[in-house]
Amino acid sequence: MRNLVDRVPPAVWQMVRYLLVGGSAFVIDFGSLALLKSGFGVPAWLSAAIAFALSTLYSFLLQRKFTFSADLRMGNSAIRYGILLAVNMALTSVIVEGFDRFFGLYLLGKIVSTALTTIWNFPIMKYWVYPRSATETALASREMPSDKA
Repeated sequence: MRNLVDRVPPAVWQMVRYLLVGGSAFVIDFGSLALLKSGFGVPAWLSAAIAFALSTLYSFLLQRKFTFSADLRMGNSAIRYGILLAVNMALTSVIVEGFDRFFGLYLLGKIVSTALTTIWNFPIMKYWVYPRSATETALASREMPSDKA
């Protein structure tokens, strides 16, 4: 069994960690959205924005260390993540509000917006928000970088 685990490429394990953190962040997001909208009567667009902000703060911290082991300074990662968050939050709010107004299904809107953002967030996080140096990337994949000088 150990030999089988060792043969799984590091990129696959990274994707698994990304999905685990993202899945737990979705539970926080979805639960907060339902509580704010259905429990407290907050409008769907505002509930979606607040819930998304809470879950993404959680996700930022875990993805940074657990998934991507970023070597970019925290402030630089936070700025880049903030830009990604703003785009995702706006899109999520529009989708959730649209599903609420047209179908009365704001939670389905949340599922749709999460699926869309999950698809593009992984490569954006991997290569822009949490980039790694060439040496660190090579070590993580168990290869040595080639000297090209």
